[in-house]
Amino acid sequence: MSTKISTGISYVDHILGFLKAGDNVIWEVEAGCYIETFLQRFIEHNLKSGYHLIYVSFNASPSTLTKRLSHLSHLEHLTVLDCFTSGKGNSDPLFAQFYEKEREGFRGHVIKVENPKDHSQFRVAIDRIEIEKGPGVRYIFDSLTGMQDIWGDENLTYKFFTYSCPRLYDLQTVAYWVLEKEAHSASFKANLKHITQVAIELEKKDGELFFKAIKIEGRFSKTAFLPKHYEVWDEEIIFPSIGGRRPSNLGEKVRSLRKKAGMTQKELAEQVGLTPSFISQLEKNLISPSLDSLLKLSEKLNTQPIYFLVESESSPLQKLVIRSDERQEIQLPSIRGKDVKLQLLISDSLNRRMEPYLLTLKEGAIVKGHFYSHKGDEFVYVMAGELEVEINNENHILKQGDSLYIGSTFPSKWSNRGRGEAVILWILSPPRSGL
Repeated sequence: MSTKISTGISYVDHILGFLKAGDNVIWEVEAGCYIETFLQRFIEHNLKSGYHLIYVSFNASPSTLTKRLSHLSHLEHLTVLDCFTSGKGNSDPLFAQFYEKEREGFRGHVIKVENPKDHSQFRVAIDRIEIEKGPGVRYIFDSLTGMQDIWGDENLTYKFFTYSCPRLYDLQTVAYWVLEKEAHSASFKANLKHITQVAIELEKKDGELFFKAIKIEGRFSKTAFLPKHYEVWDEEIIFPSIGGRRPSNLGEKVRSLRKKAGMTQKELAEQVGLTPSFISQLEKNLISPSLDSLLKLSEKLNTQPIYFLVESESSPLQKLVIRSDERQEIQLPSIRGKDVKLQLLISDSLNRRMEPYLLTLKEGAIVKGHFYSHKGDEFVYVMAGELEVEINNENHILKQGDSLYIGSTFPSKWSNRGRGEAVILWILSPPRSGL
């Protein structure tokens, strides 16, 4: 039995019955159908699964492509074969400067084909990669249309496909091939679909997006070939017919409060007993939480459950009195570890005009830089202990009862030089924005 290979999108896997080793997948797309998102999900899934992936780019500059993919993990398994710079890019210095200024900052590999207009040179480059990487490598050819444009011959493009398709099948890999819907002859497209194992159309009708399987070799389903309406929200593909829905403001409320609390998705997930993936999908409005999860979220985000349930964009309900055991602990991106403890002294609200904190530094604690690059005024009052604060290369000693006003200049270091903990009241005006 063939190994199931995911597209990176669960419902597409369901429609296709998954991909199989040896599949060549033709994507015939209209403009504005977000093919880049389908490609990115495939790339992301395969890199995470430990597979090498070759991205053959005729349609995007290496700068644009690497910026789009730079946030992905395991980029060491990704190789970009750049056929754009010396192809569609006409060796313009604007595109070529990627190799001088940006290449070193990208964690994947980029190989430039010096003359992709010479189809024999391009074929040599592909063959070399096939030999080097061996079986199982995934491929994306981002534009058969771009390939045809620089070769100027539909027959050459078809010959390359008929040459490569069986080879990739024998290598037991999966390859994506993208072509623009109106850029090729009907006979060219018919011949491609005859040879390939899987063919998919992405089209737009009356402003709505549709996914349609045209061919799925060796897999049978009564509904697979019916058009499926899909939407793209925040780089996620959802199918409303299976419970996907347009975002409400629930996810935005959770995300805003989480960022106000200085927590990552992973940290919030750990506190409420959920997974980071659940929090990520919740914030994108792709799923809905259970009542129990909603109660836990409201507790950790220091608001009342009703705030998440109302449809208005109003702020969280403000608690007038915060008891000492009700203070919300905050984690700022610049501070990690147990030497510094930060507690919010009021209820988290989106429309307050100042933000007071209780900041505790353990004996010997040193914070390089400032706690937060705040665009506003700050007031510091030392309630206990002794602090050394470095501002503009000058050291200032603050003892119990001393205060400090911070305007446009940020401290470059905080140190607890005394015995015991140093406790300060720290007030920001206006409050910090979402991190």
